Amino acid sequence: MDSRHRDDEDMQDQNELVQSPVLLKTQALQSKNDVAGSDSEKAPPQQPQVISPTNVRDRLGNPTTWKNNTHPRWWRDPGLRRNVFWIAVLYFGFFTWGYSTALLNCLQPMPQFNEYFHNPSGGRLGLIYASQSLPTVILAPAIPWSNDFLGRKRTISIGSLIVISGTILGTLSKSTAMLIASRVVVGLALPFMSVACVCLVNELAHPRLRGICATINSSMYFGGVVVVAWLTFGTLHWHQSGTSSSSISGYSGNQWAWRLPVLFQALGPTVLLCFTLPSLLPGTASYETYRAKASNGASTRSSSSSVTITAPNLRIPSSLSVPESPRWLVAHGHITEAHLILAHAHANGDMEDELVLGELGEIEDCLAKEREEGAGKLGMWEGWKNLWRTKGLRRRMMVVTIIGAGSQLKGTSAIASYITPILNLVGFVNPDKIAVINGCLTTCDFVSAIGGALCVNSVGRRPLWLISTAGLLVCFALMTALAAIFAQTSSIPSAYAFIVVLFILRVFNGMGWSPLTHNYPAEILPYSIRASALSYFTFLETSVLAFNLWLHPVAFQHLGWRYFIVFVAVLSALEIAIWFLFIETRGRTIEQVSVLFDLSPSERRKGATRDSMGLRLSSRQDQPDLEENIGRARASIIMDEKKS
Repeated sequence: MDSRHRDDEDMQDQNELVQSPVLLKTQALQSKNDVAGSDSEKAPPQQPQVISPTNVRDRLGNPTTWKNNTHPRWWRDPGLRRNVFWIAVLYFGFFTWGYSTALLNCLQPMPQFNEYFHNPSGGRLGLIYASQSLPTVILAPAIPWSNDFLGRKRTISIGSLIVISGTILGTLSKSTAMLIASRVVVGLALPFMSVACVCLVNELAHPRLRGICATINSSMYFGGVVVVAWLTFGTLHWHQSGTSSSSISGYSGNQWAWRLPVLFQALGPTVLLCFTLPSLLPGTASYETYRAKASNGASTRSSSSSVTITAPNLRIPSSLSVPESPRWLVAHGHITEAHLILAHAHANGDMEDELVLGELGEIEDCLAKEREEGAGKLGMWEGWKNLWRTKGLRRRMMVVTIIGAGSQLKGTSAIASYITPILNLVGFVNPDKIAVINGCLTTCDFVSAIGGALCVNSVGRRPLWLISTAGLLVCFALMTALAAIFAQTSSIPSAYAFIVVLFILRVFNGMGWSPLTHNYPAEILPYSIRASALSYFTFLETSVLAFNLWLHPVAFQHLGWRYFIVFVAVLSALEIAIWFLFIETRGRTIEQVSVLFDLSPSERRKGATRDSMGLRLSSRQDQPDLEENIGRARASIIMDEKKS
C-alpha cells in the first residue's frame, strides 16, 4: 500500500513538473554564459508566438537556438575537444573495416604472398575473399541484439578482442586453411564492432558537430584503404626469400612483406580497446563512481514545484575513456547517468544546461512514443518484422535498402576490388604502374570523402546525394565511350583520358556516397530499430558485395567495356530514387531527424520553412517544445533519484 501511494506521489510530481508552464519558462532561462551554436547553423531570430497544441510536428524544435554552455568554435572549448576526441577514437571502427576489406586485394599482386600460398586463383582465391563476408550474412540477426542488450561500448570491446585474435592467427598463417580461418574470425566480429561504432558516433556527438563527425566517420573507411594500399606498395619490392610454406623460415626474413600488413590490421581494434575497456558496466554502480569522483559532489533537491540540480565542478573519472550511449542508458532506465554524460559531453559538466535538458527530454519523448507504438519490445527474430511496421518505417527502410544495395551496385566497388582488369581494358599492364595508380586513387578517395564530410552542413545531405550520383553517371558514360574507342583504335590519348575520368569519378564518389552511405541511414532511424536496421543494412551491403566479388571478374572477362553500361543504368535509377525519397536532415538532433520520416510531404511543408540553412520548423514551435522537453527531463531525473 505504501509503495502504491509513493508511486502516485511520484506521478503527481512528474505531472506538475511537465505541465507547469510558468516554472518551465523560468527554468529554461537559468543557464549562464551560454552560446546558441555555431555561426553556420544559427536559426533566424524568434518572434513571440502563441503556443500551438502538442502534436508530432511540435517535437521538432530547433536545437541550434537552445542555449548551450560551449564555445562556438569547438577547438576552443575543453568539453567539445573531449567530445571530438571520443569521436576520433570511434573512427577506428570504420578504419578497420576499410583496411580489412582492402587487405587481400592489396596482397594479391605481391610475389611473396602468392609464392607462399602457391598462387591462389579461381575458386580457391574466391573462397579466401568470401570467407570474411560470409559470417556477416549468417550472424546479421545477432548484431542488433548485441548492441541493444550488451550496449554499444561493450560490443566494441568484445568485437575488438576477437578481431585482434583473428589478426594474430592470420599473421602466423602457414597454410591457406589457416588464412581462411583467420579471415572468418575477423569477419565474425568486424560487423558487430563497426555497427556499434556507427551508433555511438551518432548518439554521442554534440548536435552542432554531429553532421560533420558522422560523415567523417564514414570517410575513415577510405583512411584504412589508403594505409593498406601504400603499406603493401612499400613492401612490394622486398626481395623474395624463396622459402616454402613448410619451412620454419617462413616466419622470418622477407616473408614479413605480407605478414606485416596483416598484423597492422590490429591497429584499429587495439586503439578502440584501450579507450572502451574501462568502466564496461553502465548503470547504478557506474553512476556511483561518477558521483564519488566529482570534485565537489553533485547535489540534488526536488519538490513538487521546483527542481535544482547542481554540479559546480563535475569531473568524470577516466575522461579519455569513451562513455556509453546516453540513448542506450535512458532506454535501460539509467537516466541520471545519461544526464551526467550529456552534461559532460555537451555542456562542460553544466547539468542545468538548456541543450542538455532539452536533449534528455527529447530522448525520453521519442523512446516513450516508440514504446507506445510497440517498438523495441520484440524478440531477436520478431524484431525484424518491426522494421516495416508503419508507413514511416517502411519509407526509412526503403531508403536504407537503396543505399545498402546501391553502394555496391553503382560500380565503384568493382573499380576498388578489381582495378587490374579494368586498367587492362585500356592497355595498362605493368604491375608497378597499376600499384601507383591504385595508391593514388585510394588517396583521392580519402581526400574527397573528407571534403564531402566538411560540406554536409553548408551544402546539405540531399544535394550531395544528387550531385554525387549525377557525377558518377556522367563519368561512367564517359568511361564507356573512352574504353570503346581504345578497344577499336588502341588510342593512347583515350587511355590517359580514361585514367583522368577515373580520378574524377572517385572525387564524385567521395563527395557524396562515401561520407553519407553509413551516416545517413544511422541518423534517419529511431533508436528502437537503429541497431536492427543498421544490421539489415550491413547484411544487405555485405551480401551484394559477396555476389559482386564473384560477378565482376566474370563480367569483365566476357563483356569487357560493355559492362560499364550496366552501371550507367543503375546510377540512372538511383538518381530518380534519391530525388523522390531522400529528404534533407541537417540542423537537427538525431531524434528530430528520425521523426521527419513520419510526416507526409504536405505536413512537412506546412510545419517547415526553407531558409539559407535548409529545412527548419516554424520558430513558433521551438519554445513550447524546448520547455516541454526540459520539464520532462527534470521530472525523470527526480524519479530516477527517488528510485536510487
